[in-house]
Amino acid sequence: MRLTPLLRLAAVPAAFLATAAFAAPVSSPANLRSGPYPRSPVIATIPAGADVTVLNCGGGWRRDWCKVAYGQTTGYVAAGVLAPSGNNVIIAPVVTTELANLYKGPGVKYPVIEAVPGGARVNKGGCVAGWQTRWCQVNYDGKVGYMMENLLQREGELFPM
Repeated sequence: MRLTPLLRLAAVPAAFLATAAFAAPVSSPANLRSGPYPRSPVIATIPAGADVTVLNCGGGWRRDWCKVAYGQTTGYVAAGVLAPSGNNVIIAPVVTTELANLYKGPGVKYPVIEAVPGGARVNKGGCVAGWQTRWCQVNYDGKVGYMMENLLQREGELFPM
């Protein structure tokens, strides 16, 4: 999930709030957009694990996009968020790619909350830019903190991004 510049600015001060501010659970949704571009308006969010109907897939600006139907809404999602599930296609859950530290804040200078094993399912929230990497808010086993974005991927993704 990419934050708009305005939301990115709003998210940075929130990173420095007390742990109680992170009590609300986060999720790993995919943005359903009106067009096959990262700047197209978001028309809905689809939670991880939700079934979608893939209408077609094709090229887009720098990545592939798929036109999908979710309930009564039709739009585009980045192809990398889709995964097979039996005879269905779902929004793939987010997993860690390897052993990853969950930090209290968006950076390695913050205390480590927990070491999360590779392949563990996590709920990924918004991400903020940090020194040489992006940091994403993550909820793992009821603990909320930050993890480097490059240690997260969609499980079973059809089109790795």
